Amino acid sequence: MEPAPEPKPNNTSPLTQHLLLHTQLSLPSTSSTSSPHPKRSKSNLHRANTAPAISVLPSSLSSPNSTRSPLLSSSILRHAFLFLLAYLSVGVTVFCLAGPTGFIGNQTNVVIDAVYFCIVTLCTIGYGDIAPATALTKAFSCLFVLVGFGLIDVLLSGAVSYMLDAQEAAILAGARGGVLVDAEKGRMRIRMKVALAVLVVILCIGVGTIAMICIEDLNWMDSLYLSVMSVTTVGYGDRAFKTLAGRAFASVWLLVSTLAVARAFLFLAEARIDRRHRRIAKWILNRDLTVEDLLAADINRSGFISKSEFVIYKLKEMGKIGEKDILLIVNQFEKLDINHTGKITLPGLLSTDR
Repeated sequence: MEPAPEPKPNNTSPLTQHLLLHTQLSLPSTSSTSSPHPKRSKSNLHRANTAPAISVLPSSLSSPNSTRSPLLSSSILRHAFLFLLAYLSVGVTVFCLAGPTGFIGNQTNVVIDAVYFCIVTLCTIGYGDIAPATALTKAFSCLFVLVGFGLIDVLLSGAVSYMLDAQEAAILAGARGGVLVDAEKGRMRIRMKVALAVLVVILCIGVGTIAMICIEDLNWMDSLYLSVMSVTTVGYGDRAFKTLAGRAFASVWLLVSTLAVARAFLFLAEARIDRRHRRIAKWILNRDLTVEDLLAADINRSGFISKSEFVIYKLKEMGKIGEKDILLIVNQFEKLDINHTGKITLPGLLSTDR
């Protein structure tokens, strides 16, 4: 009986073994055709010997919600609502305590007028139909405007941005390419975003125009004029809401429409800038590499450019990252590389989590 041949040593590099493993995984199994007896098909995916069981991974690594951005939390809406409620409560209280002598103008209902005055101030429209009359109320109005413009508007704008981003995420999740979504880039088409922004502006102006015709008894031209001057926060003051129902409607409509229209116009500007950046990035990626580029991209001064150096150089050239960004990333890498080996290993990552 001949002795079994000894196994040959494996001289292939780890990278070659890794590529061979992926090649074997991608090929279909031929065991069913080579064997005369049918066998149960086995999966071509095998667990690596170095991979730990999922039970040993800490929750911070295995939980997908551990790295969730705080901007995606619904606390933004809650904080915006609480600050708005506090802002309106202070304004209504001061308005009621000041009485008719503290604020002059057409009076309807003290509570509705107070809320209406607060919303007009918050949205920086300034119709002038209700204005402070005494030194105390004028001083309060100055502080009230600064607080509303500097703090509340930022929170409410963040809440509006959160709702728009959530709506876009829902559209991306429900749509499968086509007119709404660019499947290759994983985002809404820029033309569709512009169309939605224009639709928001038209909808806000249209709702305000119809409501003013029905409530304030204005003709269509004056209603359209007041609606546009309101949502754009111009507020000349020649037209304003005079009835109780009109001011109650304006207290809600002005708050929603001014923020939505401002966000829509801001998005139009961002879309134009984004289009310009994409055009510049396309030009950078398509142009030929020069000797000056090679010398600038050769970080290690080795005489050649590695793939990582080329990627970093192109990202810096397109303005995606800067030296400070790279330094922050390097500092984070050094914190994770506790053994100073130039590598982040799974045992080291598990030890830092403890």
